[in-house]
Amino acid sequence: MQSVEYAVIGGGVVGTATAWNLARRGAEAVLLEAGELASGASGGPGRRGVRAGGRDLRELPLARRAMELWPELDSALGAPTGYRRNGLLSVYDVEVAGVSGWQSVPARAQAQQAAGIPCSVVDRERLDEMQPGLAGDIRVALFTPEDGTGDHPATTRAFAKAAGELGARVLEHTAATGLVPHPDGSVTLRLAEGDELRATRGVVLAANRAVPRLLADSFGLSLPVWEKATQVTFVAPPPGFALNHQVGHTRRALSVKLTDEGQVMLSGGRPGGWDAARGVGTPDPAVLRASLADVAATIPALGGAEVLAVDNSRADTSTIDLIPVIDTVPGHRSVFAGTGWSGHGFALAPAVGEALADWALDGERPEALRPFTFDRLGVS
Repeated sequence: MQSVEYAVIGGGVVGTATAWNLARRGAEAVLLEAGELASGASGGPGRRGVRAGGRDLRELPLARRAMELWPELDSALGAPTGYRRNGLLSVYDVEVAGVSGWQSVPARAQAQQAAGIPCSVVDRERLDEMQPGLAGDIRVALFTPEDGTGDHPATTRAFAKAAGELGARVLEHTAATGLVPHPDGSVTLRLAEGDELRATRGVVLAANRAVPRLLADSFGLSLPVWEKATQVTFVAPPPGFALNHQVGHTRRALSVKLTDEGQVMLSGGRPGGWDAARGVGTPDPAVLRASLADVAATIPALGGAEVLAVDNSRADTSTIDLIPVIDTVPGHRSVFAGTGWSGHGFALAPAVGEALADWALDGERPEALRPFTFDRLGVS
């Protein structure tokens, strides 16, 4: 049986970021991916948001650290991540049925600033200068200037490439089917081909959708998460249209971004159809209609825009409080798990990979990871 100090299961952005951070600190690491790198939620078309604005307060320390790391990643990894910083305008209109609207914006700004996230409240006059063409009922926005977007498959592959250059082994088409912990803290990984691998110092479960199954099969833990595939729509902008910043409308569950090809990407968290057993997504026409109506009501120039593509082929996992689980498996201090990303994994990944590697190597839970425990979900 082969052995390694650390095994990381999952070739998405969190797994590859963790493997790179382990390798850069001199640890012997192997990364196992059942399919190909970025074949799950870390893949797919378009661009992914890299934002600290609008985050759950418990995520803000991780978000702050991630915002420090993102601008330097291309240089640190020696490969492009497609990251660009163009700022996020979170726009607000009215209070509707208890949904926080424009009255909440100063408090939100205060909380983000206290956590070290630069932001400012933008009134309507300034909004018209920053992003012309917003709907007339929009009153105010919270502007987070350091937010941006990145290329999620490129970032994932860049982390993997850099990890390999530092000596980590990156094995695609190598599935881990089970884990057997030992009293000395080592863990035997059972692989799909019938082989076994012993991790002498630790295992990081970062395979997202596969993590709940591995926890159930190997440790008898039932994690209360579910899968959803966010539906993304791409439309053709009209001639002369300019999107100066990302635009988010929280009441309408809308996020508007510009792709490298000049298409307008509409997302915001609405799921399409998803068959968890087969891992297959089916676009939902009702979600498409809602997304088109929302963007027309927010940026009228995009009303009636030609739909170029609709995609919901990549599923994420979500928790009931919509923040991830990043913790050691109860009773097994050398087995770490990260799942339930709730759409937040990509932006936070550089900070999460760093923190998980530090925890595994140093034996101390980083302060930024303290909110993301199993026991908050009743799992112990």
